[in-house]
Amino acid sequence: MKRFIFLLAISLAFPKAAMADFGDADFPIGLFMNSPKSYHDVWCREIKKTCRVRFQGPAMWVEGQGGIQISQYLLSKYEHEGGDHYNYLIYKSKDGIKKQALFLIRSNKAQRDFFKAMSRWKRQESLPIPNYRLPASQGPQDTQNRDKGLNPYENPPITDWSEKTTKESPPGINCNSPVYRNKPMCK
Repeated sequence: MKRFIFLLAISLAFPKAAMADFGDADFPIGLFMNSPKSYHDVWCREIKKTCRVRFQGPAMWVEGQGGIQISQYLLSKYEHEGGDHYNYLIYKSKDGIKKQALFLIRSNKAQRDFFKAMSRWKRQESLPIPNYRLPASQGPQDTQNRDKGLNPYENPPITDWSEKTTKESPPGINCNSPVYRNKPMCK
């Protein structure tokens, strides 16, 4: 009898829900709906012409300019020359005309992340890796606000492609540099 009471006390001390789930390791329900999601800061068609490319569900677009749906995608090509990565995307415009876009990337790590995101987008794969990585930290740990509130999984889906999250730097100032990053003109 004592053993039965002991086992009953232990079973009541640990709720079944806590034993059935993974707790903090669980992703919230619905987090990967409209997936894959990510954003990438690249150069568009010219070196130093900064733009932000977003992937969200079946759409890929350049913030503030326009984009395509997965059904318009035809082919992508890649070239590497002199330290720069050239990502050509061939697609059909809404008018049915075959067009091509160019996304340039200098960093090898940024190129890998862009390539993985594009591959997931083409397959419409909604797995959490690598797109759940928080953009600024590129890891699942807390970003301490380094992602500047741009984590696509912590924000509602974007419905307007003309919306921009990138800020224009004042002439002659690089707001990404450590010197100007926290200055009032770059916030």
